[in-house]
Amino acid sequence: MDRTELAWAAGFFDAEGWAGAVKNRRRCHPHAQISQADPCGTPEVLERFQAAVGVGRLGGPARQPGKLDLYRWVASSRADVTAVYTALRPWLGEVKREQFCLSLGIDDRPPERPTANESLAWAAGFFDGDGSTYLAKHRTHAGHYTAEIAITQSSSDGLPGVLRRFQGALLVGRIYGPLPAPRGHAPVYRLKVTRLADVDSILRATWPWLGAAKRVQASAVVATVRSQDPLPRGNPAWGSHKTHCVHGHEYTTARVRPFVSRKGGREKRASQYCLACLREHARCMRAKKIGGSEEPPMISEALVPTC
Repeated sequence: MDRTELAWAAGFFDAEGWAGAVKNRRRCHPHAQISQADPCGTPEVLERFQAAVGVGRLGGPARQPGKLDLYRWVASSRADVTAVYTALRPWLGEVKREQFCLSLGIDDRPPERPTANESLAWAAGFFDGDGSTYLAKHRTHAGHYTAEIAITQSSSDGLPGVLRRFQGALLVGRIYGPLPAPRGHAPVYRLKVTRLADVDSILRATWPWLGAAKRVQASAVVATVRSQDPLPRGNPAWGSHKTHCVHGHEYTTARVRPFVSRKGGREKRASQYCLACLREHARCMRAKKIGGSEEPPMISEALVPTC
């Protein structure tokens, strides 16, 4: 089996799986399980996981009124749980490795360092389990939407290491939390990505290993955002659409020129000046030099923004 596919499976188990000891007929035996809801039959990610680890069985659907059909992958023998742990251990997060070790009664060993592709494959599996790409309302333009990505994890022991690991693998996103959770539930932590460039970066990096459902979801969101009309940049009262400087000179008649140093200096930041303001400033400076008392007006670098 391709190591990146096993890394994907480990990421998916880190997001959606659990391992433990289940009591049956007065004795405990190891058990591992992943549950997924899907209205269209057995989820593709469960079939893919089973193919990656090579053991376990698929079950379902379990039906409840008002809820989606629930399917599961289950490994319920010591041999199968051991095989899953052995296959996934190099990429599993600390929490799930501890679960496997406790259920099997063995000691854990630090895993080897994964390659770059294996880290991205793990991140894709984790995203397949707990990630979501969705449309969010634009903060300032009604009727427009932005693309966002979110991954949510609950933890009673502080910030989940898997969220920090995902952030480190993709080098984007911001983690929030702990957030309020329903009574009796562990605090919630959430990694969010709100810039379209960062959303594109995550999707490009994880796309080779991303599941079909998350690909369809992400493609629809990005297509919707890119189909929108371009938004005007800045406020019409200032910025690139400004028609008059702060002293009331109309740019079309006063002309605008870029910064030009008279003493060999370097412009500290991109800016332009209103030529009429510069003329007034020079006139006042000459009058003051000759002996006049008129104070020169202040020339701000922000008189005319860069176009």
